[in-house]
Amino acid sequence: MSELVKLISVWEEYTKKNTDISATEFCMYFLAKESNSELFGGLTPPDLDTTFAKLIGRLAGMQNAYSKMALHDMPGFELEWFYFLSSIYHLKEVKKTHIIQYNFAEQTTGIDTLNRLKKQGYISERPDPDDKRAKLVSLTPEGEKVLFHLYKLLYKPTLLMYHSIDYKDKQVVINILKDTEQKHQYILSNTKGKLIDELLIEEFGEGQLETIQENLQKQITRFAKERS
Repeated sequence: MSELVKLISVWEEYTKKNTDISATEFCMYFLAKESNSELFGGLTPPDLDTTFAKLIGRLAGMQNAYSKMALHDMPGFELEWFYFLSSIYHLKEVKKTHIIQYNFAEQTTGIDTLNRLKKQGYISERPDPDDKRAKLVSLTPEGEKVLFHLYKLLYKPTLLMYHSIDYKDKQVVINILKDTEQKHQYILSNTKGKLIDELLIEEFGEGQLETIQENLQKQITRFAKERS
């Protein structure tokens, strides 16, 4: 089958199930279908945003799995501890609340993690001279020693997963995602008690959000038809 015949066949099949589709929408569908069909063992979500999020999420899950393998020789050491130690190291002496927010942890979970790190002798704490209700934490020499050892161990998963990707391609992805990371670091650090629907309304407005949700429902409906 020639490429043109293949394209026409897909168009005819698609328009049988989606009579109100435009040529532009079909082309976007076809390109996404062709390029994304091999992702996730064929379990591709119905919309591009979710496909994008799923790819990032699965890569993060793989990194997490490999990282736990890399910590095999450090029984009892939890991967989450590394993120806390690393952020404390870079932020120097820092408030407990700030380090918990930086790592997107629940308050009780974050306090428990910091208490365990203190018990291990990896961090120390003292009252904040500018706010007697707060505590400042910093790495101890032992904590710094452990952190540098962890950097060597946890570089292994990074090497395994990403070293073969071209340098320029990695920089392009960083350039694309860095604003999103900075934006949502700020949002998550300043939206205590808010619901996700409130954040969506602030981001898009009620009218645009309603339109987005309607379009998503159409995509899901088409997705279901294709699977039936």
